[in-house]
Amino acid sequence: MDLTGAREDPLPWRQMVSRGGLAALSGVLLALSFPRFDLAPLAFVALIPLLVGLDGVPPLQGTYLGVVAGTVFSLMSIPWVVHTMTAYGKLPLPVSVLLLVALSLYLALYVGVFAFGVTRLSPGGGLGYLVGAATLWVSLEYLRTFLLTGFPWNLLGYTQYRSLSIIQIASVTGVYGVSFLLVLVNVAVALACLHVRRSGWQALMPALGVGVLLMGTVLFGMGRVSAEIPRGEIRVSVVQGNIEQGVKWDPEFAGRTIAIYNRLTRRTDRGADLIVWPETAVPFFLREGGPLTRRVLDLAMEVQAPLLVGSPDRVSGASPRYYNSAFLISPAGEIVQKYDKMHLVPFGEYVPLSSLLFFVHKMATGIGDFSAGEAFTVFEIPEGRFGVLICFETIFPDQVRRYVLAGADFLVNITNDAWFGDSAAPYQHLSMAALRAVENGVYLVRAANTGISALVAPSGQILEQSNLFVEAVLSGTMAPRSGGTFYTRRGDLFAWGSVLISLFLLAPRRRTGRKERRIR
Repeated sequence: MDLTGAREDPLPWRQMVSRGGLAALSGVLLALSFPRFDLAPLAFVALIPLLVGLDGVPPLQGTYLGVVAGTVFSLMSIPWVVHTMTAYGKLPLPVSVLLLVALSLYLALYVGVFAFGVTRLSPGGGLGYLVGAATLWVSLEYLRTFLLTGFPWNLLGYTQYRSLSIIQIASVTGVYGVSFLLVLVNVAVALACLHVRRSGWQALMPALGVGVLLMGTVLFGMGRVSAEIPRGEIRVSVVQGNIEQGVKWDPEFAGRTIAIYNRLTRRTDRGADLIVWPETAVPFFLREGGPLTRRVLDLAMEVQAPLLVGSPDRVSGASPRYYNSAFLISPAGEIVQKYDKMHLVPFGEYVPLSSLLFFVHKMATGIGDFSAGEAFTVFEIPEGRFGVLICFETIFPDQVRRYVLAGADFLVNITNDAWFGDSAAPYQHLSMAALRAVENGVYLVRAANTGISALVAPSGQILEQSNLFVEAVLSGTMAPRSGGTFYTRRGDLFAWGSVLISLFLLAPRRRTGRKERRIR
């Protein structure tokens, strides 16, 4: 963190080893702040060791430190990738471990670019430095949302998903605003730690200023949370069947699967306005008829409630197309609406560059490569309108807001997290879904095959939550809320603003005057 300009001469390797230890410590602290560890306060200090280690380091060595921090963080936070690839991708364990390392290095590059940018920020260590670091971090998180189809998993702001007063700012900025605030705190404290002996109380001014901003954010959040007392109008039930992934697509097990869901559905509260089954809970082509289809349709008539179910769909032709879909079945036993998943999971639902990656197996076996849907379908029941997010889609803020913008009064997330096994991933996935409710100011209903199913309030409060790997039925009431929030209407304006500001602050400038020595 060279406040007088970027250093050009590299540091000795002995110093870089010790600073690499600081970077690794940041990676550990970052991982501990996310689910399943859930030590959320650590996110306010997790980057400080890395930032201290960057003090006076030239850009290329700074990039190395960032990659070290990012690699440690990813290896600790997404080890479930190995289980997914070995159990369902049919890859040998050594290959799966190598792919985990490769993915971790890719994600670590974003932290590396952040560290590179920090070493290049304008001298002085003032407001521009603080804002530059925070906007650069947000810009890189935003880039992760789109680059290579997008993998915005575990953005920094998600660490605070249970800190309701802090995350309300997401209704204006999206989750990126929460990340921005966390990075501001980290940078301000790091500056104070580095320079308090040289500058005295003046070194504390950035931290005090950021503290005021943090307090304002909390007060804003407290006001918004206290106002969130909507009167329940819609009764929703969620059914969690806990179908083992190893038998899920076995045709001989399909009848038993439907029997499990029928039994659990009959346990839901009578008078429910909507009953939700998870992603591909119906493990056959629902629209193609047959005895099992009839059992599902008859169940909706029996319980006299709209039934939302996940099922694959097939469109026949010279080259049949397959979709991961959600179907709404009316109390009259008729399929009335359908949504086809738009954002598919690479290697889960299709294999990109399959001619080259012929040795990689798609994890959703038994069905050909899925095609992407094209429309933001808004489902309708007499009590309100809702958008459906299938699995992976819930981690993309801009896609989710478009359902509310199109008129959805609440959101439904259907997913099958059995892929992840007994790991942190289902908890991480839930944390991201909770922020979608806050961003759009609506309730979110979540149905997961093996958990975690949940009912989330517009404030992000998790009202009901199931356990992992158990059969479960959740019921609750919620109020439809139309109109959305500032984020719903304006989208990623804050993220785009961060991109522009960071580009401006990092733009090359002519250096004048003598080269000052690094502040120690």
